[in-house]
Amino acid sequence: MLIKVAGELFNERAFDAVTTEMIGSRAGVTGPALYRHFPSKQALLIAVLEDPLNELLENARKTAAEISDPRQALEAMIDYHVRRTLDSVPSTLVFLKNEHNIPDDERHRMRRMMRLYAEEWSGLVTRLRPDLSDAQTRILTHAVFSMINAVPQFNSGLDPETVATTIRTAAINALLIPTDTI
Repeated sequence: MLIKVAGELFNERAFDAVTTEMIGSRAGVTGPALYRHFPSKQALLIAVLEDPLNELLENARKTAAEISDPRQALEAMIDYHVRRTLDSVPSTLVFLKNEHNIPDDERHRMRRMMRLYAEEWSGLVTRLRPDLSDAQTRILTHAVFSMINAVPQFNSGLDPETVATTIRTAAINALLIPTDTI
């Protein structure tokens, strides 16, 4: 609960503008109670970022290993990423807003996790789109990440299922339809 609440607050405001009292109040505990679970507010920020990154990377690796068809694997990764993003604040947005508050070693480790995650997707896209260069594949992959991660910031008024279906379709089309056919 603290991680979810802190993620929401770190997404809404910069790290320095979020107090332990704000986190505690939203979580229904006292501000100092945070320190029973995390040694510092910075450690909580790291947990807010690290937990979802680990989940995304673990899911991508498992999916790529278990689903031999590259399109089915990519679609499963897209579905998981979209669901994860709609269910909680996208950690990459929190990371970009607050990365200057993360110690260098932790920041480098998290960036490496993000690169490894992107490589899982890029590997599948490369198999499905041999017409693309490595740079084009990476650009498309990161563009799709940005699109998916931005969805919670936009209040469309649509139900979550419609949003998920729309974003899923857009992601698949962006990654798999050659641009010369558009």
